[in-house]
Amino acid sequence: MPVTLRMAFRNIFEHKSKSLIIGTLLAVGALILVLGNSFIDTSEAGIKRTFTDNYTGDVFISGISEDGDVSLFGVTSPGGLSSTPTIPDYEKVLSMVRESPLTSKATGMATGFALVSKEENNEAPNQDSQSDTSNMAILFLFGIDATEYWNVFNSTEITAGKLLEPGQTGLVVSDAHLATISKKLGKEVKIGDKILIQGISSAGFRLRELPIVGTYHPKSESAMPEQMAFVDIDTLRVMAGMTVGANEAIDLKASDTAMLNTENTDALFGDDLLEAAPQKSGFDEAKIKAQLADTTARVRANTADTGAWQFIVVRTKKASDASALIKYLNDSFQKEGIHAVAGNWQKAAGPYSQSVDVVRTVFTIALIILAIVAILIIMNTFVISVIERTGEIGTMRAIGADKGFIRKLFNAEAAMLSLGFSTIGAVLATLVAAVLRSLKIAAGNTFFEILFGGKYLSLVVTPANFITAIVIMLVVGYLANLYPVSVALKIQPVKAMQNE
Repeated sequence: MPVTLRMAFRNIFEHKSKSLIIGTLLAVGALILVLGNSFIDTSEAGIKRTFTDNYTGDVFISGISEDGDVSLFGVTSPGGLSSTPTIPDYEKVLSMVRESPLTSKATGMATGFALVSKEENNEAPNQDSQSDTSNMAILFLFGIDATEYWNVFNSTEITAGKLLEPGQTGLVVSDAHLATISKKLGKEVKIGDKILIQGISSAGFRLRELPIVGTYHPKSESAMPEQMAFVDIDTLRVMAGMTVGANEAIDLKASDTAMLNTENTDALFGDDLLEAAPQKSGFDEAKIKAQLADTTARVRANTADTGAWQFIVVRTKKASDASALIKYLNDSFQKEGIHAVAGNWQKAAGPYSQSVDVVRTVFTIALIILAIVAILIIMNTFVISVIERTGEIGTMRAIGADKGFIRKLFNAEAAMLSLGFSTIGAVLATLVAAVLRSLKIAAGNTFFEILFGGKYLSLVVTPANFITAIVIMLVVGYLANLYPVSVALKIQPVKAMQNE
């Protein structure tokens, strides 16, 4: 063992109290680093697993909105009133996706929100209304094509009834939420029963009576909300305002717009404006009845636009293929002039993904503050140690030790303390994580399910987290040692002998 290491080891034990103070700070820092990074990584991995397994697959494609980013939950815009755009040239985009050798499976999808309430309370709530909504259950609707969706996602287990079949109208809800619906309605709701739901969208409120086709339970312990329900795509389209009538262009004749082309605006309000209409004899009752009986406009306003899809979700053959497929699709969209964009699960997760970034940012700021405090305390302790060892340092200088040897000695002490105690702290963090994992601490609500990355806190310490914590604490120890070393190098042998 080199002389500097032997002397450093001896000095650490000769100054046990100060070494213990410094070591404790380093160990606590390593413990916090390991547990904190483990929590963030576990949360991010849990959210990623939840979204890729249950909602978005590996690649998520949507239309583009000028009002904000488009996620699975709609457009992130002030007030949340912007409508979710549909994918233009849907069939062409879907063909691009399926023709890629990186694609395994793909399907279209749309989402929306709805309320379930008693039939006597079927008036649509609004901002000015003071009606009681406590008896309403919320549904997060997934409008799906039953011929393809169940092949792409296999994350649900039917507990009663059956899955939606192609062409079938109805709802598949979670077994937990069916109990909530029954409680809100004040009666037991069973498979086959019909419930009245109010679709909520920027297009207004639409009422639909739908049968409960089946109930499901998530196969994995993911953060899948119990309010999630599957509905046939045509029902979702109507409730979200994606109807044929809403997408029709209005064709006006020249005579209908002639008034807009006049240059003499005064002529619009001439005397002939108030001329009495010519009187017709009789009242054409048959014609009036025929007009009232014509429901064409109403029917078209409630007829789903069968080409409207908000999203395409894709499973790649390998998870690592997602980035390459996203780049290929976005390049193709730009080349073809298609107003659509592809992204990963984070694009689809929207605000839920951002919550992890917020936690990581707050944790990083807290760590920086902690590191500064630790550096100052460790530095102060090192300086006191240097002052107490003035005679020792002066004697070494008197017998020929140069400044380089003194610097190596103090750096060796700092490195040994940092490496030893940060390793102890990292090991303790690993044990704490194992204990917390065995306790199976339940999230308790949706917010903590998102933070935990599942229904239970399940911290996993990775080798990267373990090593990173030790390296960071080595850097902290080195920085804290810079000033004390400079103080030690200024000690002169004459001054040391005078002090003795």
